[in-house]
Amino acid sequence: MQKTAVIYEGTVGSKLETTSLTVVGVDHSGLVGEALRLAEAGWERIELCGGVGVETSAEVRDALPGHVRIGLNRYGFESLELVADYKRAFAEGDERPAAFLVPADAGVDRAEHPGVSIIGVTSPEHTAEVAAGLAEAGIGLIELYAGLGTEHAAAAVRGSGGRVPVGFVGYDD
Repeated sequence: MQKTAVIYEGTVGSKLETTSLTVVGVDHSGLVGEALRLAEAGWERIELCGGVGVETSAEVRDALPGHVRIGLNRYGFESLELVADYKRAFAEGDERPAAFLVPADAGVDRAEHPGVSIIGVTSPEHTAEVAAGLAEAGIGLIELYAGLGTEHAAAAVRGSGGRVPVGFVGYDD
């Protein structure tokens, strides 16, 4: 498993660290510097949250060595209206809770922090189960990280009944 660092704009500080996965909150002004620090510390893959725009993602890419993979969380067509609603609410001060799903084999079961839950999943079926529970609980959005791709994203959309925006990471390479 590649060493993956997830960076999101939110409460500053480390939210989770295992031998193969770290999740770090930053403010916007510290994003590029944090990505550089993580790359220099040996993290091979940097994944940026869906709130990071493509221009900032390009700045991160330009600042890092070429061997470090850069990914940006993106949303499928079926989630566009939902994520636009989430963005509007956020801009108006309504910060809805988010869930980051990651592979359970990265050493994660569940970590709770203000505004974000980090949850390990074992399979697409488990992803659908978790997404159903999150949708029922009123989660604001679900983002998948650390190698959880379209199969897990589709499972999360199905599990949530299409009620929650679901994002997953795409890479620049």
